[in-house]
Amino acid sequence: MLKKADGPLTEKQMEALAELESSDLKTGIAWRIKEKLRWIRKAKTAQAARWRLTHFIKYAKSELGECEILKPVRKALSTVEGHADKIIQRWSSTYTNARMEGLNSLFQAARSRARGYRNTGTFLMMIYMIASPVADLLKSI
Repeated sequence: MLKKADGPLTEKQMEALAELESSDLKTGIAWRIKEKLRWIRKAKTAQAARWRLTHFIKYAKSELGECEILKPVRKALSTVEGHADKIIQRWSSTYTNARMEGLNSLFQAARSRARGYRNTGTFLMMIYMIASPVADLLKSI
């Protein structure tokens, strides 16, 4: 279920995947929806991505139906639908999450150096100290 269809698979995994694709199991439905969502990322332009996203939402809604077991997938689909415009902006935006990943790395290092914080307030204070531009503030004094 977690493997992608176009990734490296063993013979046994390919057989299991083919069986999953051809089945009417709820797991198979969820897997097909996940793969169709991956298909959106392969779009070359924002216009193509918008078309794929619209197609994906219609497809997923028709596949999901009202099955109670697929409620988490339906919730994820409503999130994707609600953020469709922001998802499309990915094709025209030059921003990445690299800065956030860098800050997260610093925060994790601070937590490991302290061997964990017992007080959440202290940990938050350390995060503010690490992430704030203190050097710039000191230059202005």
